[in-house]
Amino acid sequence: QLLQKAARENQIYLIGGSIPETCDGKLYNTSTVWCPEGNLLAVHRKIHLFDIDVPGRMTFKESESLSPGNSFSAFDTPWCKIGLGICYDIRFAELGMIYRDMGCKVLVYPG
Repeated sequence: QLLQKAARENQIYLIGGSIPETCDGKLYNTSTVWCPEGNLLAVHRKIHLFDIDVPGRMTFKESESLSPGNSFSAFDTPWCKIGLGICYDIRFAELGMIYRDMGCKVLVYPG
């Protein structure tokens, strides 16, 4: 509600996130997009989870607590179509190429 209110009061497009979201008993890393009227335009759940295991040094596995998203998220503005990813999604060029083919002119990857 805070992001919706901020978008509406400031008459801006607002990408909020990434934030934890629970849906159907699963936890996602999610970004939401709000238009200047305060309407929800898009919800993106991080597709590519970051897992790393450097023996004897570091282990971090998002997949132990988060579920991956499974859809592409793009939205239209008066200026252009925008594609949305989250953080580690940027490491996968195929996602950007899909957004390009969908007509996106800008890609945003909040981290």
